Amino acid sequence: MSNRFEIVVEGIEDASLVDAVESAIRDAFLESALPGSWRVAVRPSDASGRWDFTIHGLDVRHALSIAVPPHLLPSLIPLRLRDSLNNTVRRNVEGAASRTLDLSRAASHDTLHRGGPLTSA
Repeated sequence: MSNRFEIVVEGIEDASLVDAVESAIRDAFLESALPGSWRVAVRPSDASGRWDFTIHGLDVRHALSIAVPPHLLPSLIPLRLRDSLNNTVRRNVEGAASRTLDLSRAASHDTLHRGGPLTSA
């Protein structure tokens, strides 16, 4: 059993359903081939009929809530988990690209104002 994943499932008494939820989450992470250690917690929400789950890993801190009966959690959590992680990764990549572009522009601007070399296209 890998210690890369800590999965906590609360509020479900059926051990086979808990195992199914844990397996589904673990499989979703393995399928995504995400590096590092991850912690996922699934618990009943304060809002009746909803389930909250939180994801912590690397630079990701994310919380989701879904309204489903407990027996649907093993099939729906991996879908929401993948969507959430994909959106988070996309935002991080876009943010990094934007910061890189801003730094590149700043460096070019600084070079021109210090009398650096000019090149023609």
